[in-house]
Amino acid sequence: MADRAPIPVENDRIGPEAARLYRVQTEDGVELAVTRLGASASPGEPVILVHGTFCQRSFWVSDKGLGLGFYLRDRGFDVWIPEVRGHGRSPRDRRYRTWTAEDQMRFDLPAVQGLLQSERGGRAHWVGHSWGGVAILGAIGGGWLVEDQIQSAVVLGANITEGDEWLKRPLPRAAAWTVLTLAGRVPAGLFRLGPEPESRGYMLDFFRWKYWDGVRDAKVPLLAFAAANDETDPVPGCRFMFDVFGAEDKEWVLLGVEQGFSRDYRHVEMIVSKPARREVWPRIAGWLDAHAAG
Repeated sequence: MADRAPIPVENDRIGPEAARLYRVQTEDGVELAVTRLGASASPGEPVILVHGTFCQRSFWVSDKGLGLGFYLRDRGFDVWIPEVRGHGRSPRDRRYRTWTAEDQMRFDLPAVQGLLQSERGGRAHWVGHSWGGVAILGAIGGGWLVEDQIQSAVVLGANITEGDEWLKRPLPRAAAWTVLTLAGRVPAGLFRLGPEPESRGYMLDFFRWKYWDGVRDAKVPLLAFAAANDETDPVPGCRFMFDVFGAEDKEWVLLGVEQGFSRDYRHVEMIVSKPARREVWPRIAGWLDAHAAG
């Protein structure tokens, strides 16, 4: 059997911080960029941070050297940040309009899991915000991520059943379908949704998420956060996802004043804010420490 070609890797910088940038191919032939923070001869537990809709790696790490990614690196974790197809440093190609949310679950996340197995082996923690969390749980439910290679999962604002009520009505839904078909993408910058547009195929997949059976059978330990003032992914939807997830080892955290936090957190604020740095990041790190490989 021929030796596998080495995975391309190059030196990179995120503001003042050094990083490594890997280029990995998915099973369907799409190139993904995966950033690794602070790789060393003796890396700590691997943690994979998966961004949500309209985002890229800057959600986790800023050019000022701030973010959950750097925080976890400084706590000793081996941090990997994939950018799903067509986002950030992951290039688009002529198939862009047809790429779907399921493609991310079926091909992108398994390619990242394969990269870690190739580069270091062992089991990784997966952390996802918003759609990133939904994608992790969907990839587990769909059988595309190998559960035996997952140490634990952490999701924040992971919801697919609540919010955007107008899109669930027949006429607005039909109108949205028509607009996406004609435009081919959602221009996020125009609507101040984030730095990255989303393809027609990706957005249409939100109407047909169908991985509940596998999610109910999942065994991966799960920490789930919901933000009390989240209008994008409301608490009931996040709670429903948490309740359906089959693991016995799971924990629910509602980020609100009544629960002892400093504020009723909003959707992005639960990760990207000074209060989150004080109240949420340590909670995530504590879970990862408590669920480290034995």
